[in-house]
Amino acid sequence: MSILVLSGNPRPASRTSAVATDLARELAGPLGLGEIDVVELADIAAEVLVGGAGLAAARARVLAARLVVVATPVYKGSYTGLLKSFLDTFDGGELSGVTAVGVVVAGQDGHLHAGESHLRPVLLELGARVPAPAVALAQRDVAERGPVLASWARRNLASLRGALDDASPDATPGVAP
Repeated sequence: MSILVLSGNPRPASRTSAVATDLARELAGPLGLGEIDVVELADIAAEVLVGGAGLAAARARVLAARLVVVATPVYKGSYTGLLKSFLDTFDGGELSGVTAVGVVVAGQDGHLHAGESHLRPVLLELGARVPAPAVALAQRDVAERGPVLASWARRNLASLRGALDDASPDATPGVAP
């Protein structure tokens, strides 16, 4: 598995998931990450707080991915409680082998900061590499997201490639691969 979309929307097949999957498609080819997998937390919502086979499988898929696109709608100014509960199942530093990109879809322009101000600190606390700013998209722009995602991908490919190279099992600490 190479690239994983982790959708924190409590509804499966949401606009948030579609935006994140489109971003994954923009990144997969240029980064040489061919396979795209999607975890919809809505599908395992009943297990997130109490555990279960679906939760264990979702955690394993996150840990196995080279790049995780962590997507959430913005509810009440931050990411969803479902996403937070899922992320809380990881210990601090447990995502040290993962490179992550945040994606937020906000209903209000004043909430577009949620990816940087709320999601990024949690991903960093868990040990993920977060080399690029979060994608922040207003709900009114979701239908026209293609050019926005393509532009974001072009601007951030080098930093994502660098983080992925640093996380490679072949990388030697302190030596560029």
